[in-house]
Amino acid sequence: MNKETALWESFPKTLPEFEQKFSSESACRSYLLAARWGGKPRCAKCDHQRVYALSSGLWECSACGHQTSLTAGTPMEGTRKDLRVWFRAMWEVVSRKNGISAKDLQRVMGFGSYKTAWSWLHKIRRCLVNPESEPLRGSVQMDEGYLGGRRKGDQRGLSPEDKAVILVAAEVADGRVRLEHAPNAKNESAASFVKRQLADDATIITDGGGIYNPKTLDQRPHKANVQTPDERRQNDAVQVCHWAIANLKRWWLGTHHGAISDKHLQSYLDEFTFRHNRRKTKGVGRLVARVIENLVGFGSITMRNIIDQTKPHPRFQEGIT
Repeated sequence: MNKETALWESFPKTLPEFEQKFSSESACRSYLLAARWGGKPRCAKCDHQRVYALSSGLWECSACGHQTSLTAGTPMEGTRKDLRVWFRAMWEVVSRKNGISAKDLQRVMGFGSYKTAWSWLHKIRRCLVNPESEPLRGSVQMDEGYLGGRRKGDQRGLSPEDKAVILVAAEVADGRVRLEHAPNAKNESAASFVKRQLADDATIITDGGGIYNPKTLDQRPHKANVQTPDERRQNDAVQVCHWAIANLKRWWLGTHHGAISDKHLQSYLDEFTFRHNRRKTKGVGRLVARVIENLVGFGSITMRNIIDQTKPHPRFQEGIT
């Protein structure tokens, strides 16, 4: 068992265990130190291992003189809140089956400002993406869905062109999914999604949609299924994708009341994917451990990054699948 696995295995599974283990600031610091540097602090500037502790709680590098804090270079950088508050906020966000809104997080955590709850929630959401996640393999269903409501006074609803396009892929074996907010439902968007999310040897199962072709799927084996409504009711060829989209829409309407902007939609899709792919995890606390692992390697996130989306979303950074 490696150190990362041991750290994950030791994380509390239940709320009483969590409250007992992380009842002090020092306990939170010790866990974060182990998650970030394996228990041995390093210089955040030059990565030198020879640092010494200061009374302020910082470490000073003996090589370059740079002073490093435990939260420097993470989404918690510059925070004035205790780590205990951050740990509890992550528990509240991740452990709830259907998530939590910023207003409810503000109420539960006692934040004086809605802005604080909103920014923390977005920072935590961004850390749900694992930069080393494996692409989908084996038999993989792929489809597109549309997310959007109705215009006021328009009973017909929005046309597909007015809705957000969601590309979805799902492994048949265990239902692991990937969802992306695409600019459109055209070849270029589908090809980019396939390249980053699906293994080269995956067998792709689709409906008869025109965007699923050799240009978008490359050399991957492809099984296209053109079905009538009756055939689809009997044996839907992309049923796992349809289930994922249906559950997404229920979550979108139930937890967030349909109020998700296009700018931040991908972060919400990643939150849904995180919960869906780990729905069988034993011990809800271990989901928090995964978020902390991602958080310590993510980099800093400022309010301006979130508002303007000037920091690239991890889903679309070079080399991330």
